[in-house]
Amino acid sequence: MNKRLYANTKPPASKEDVFLYKQMGASFLCKSINDKIDFDFNKSFAVSTYTFAEVIFSKHGNLIQEAGNEKLTTQRVLYIGEIEILNSAIKICPKQIPNDIKKKFEETINNLKKQNKKK
Repeated sequence: MNKRLYANTKPPASKEDVFLYKQMGASFLCKSINDKIDFDFNKSFAVSTYTFAEVIFSKHGNLIQEAGNEKLTTQRVLYIGEIEILNSAIKICPKQIPNDIKKKFEETINNLKKQNKKK
């Protein structure tokens, strides 16, 4: 039996891949809010995030180069997508991102920085 045949043959998402997917998610989010395709920020954000995660899953088998060889859980990929997409959307269309969302995002980033300093 050829073990390689059953190995994960999907390449991990590179930095460039993650950048592309997050930019696509942020663009969708900004466009849907700006063009009033959807008045519900949370719904538009969820679609952006789940699309990001689906691409990471289907094209890369939940592997992201920067996370090492660990196959990430879907929840972890969704969390990464949320952070990446919000970070880009705040830069692309800051006026369309609700202030409470921006504040919560900043708190999350500060907490992540504190955790990384402890390591």
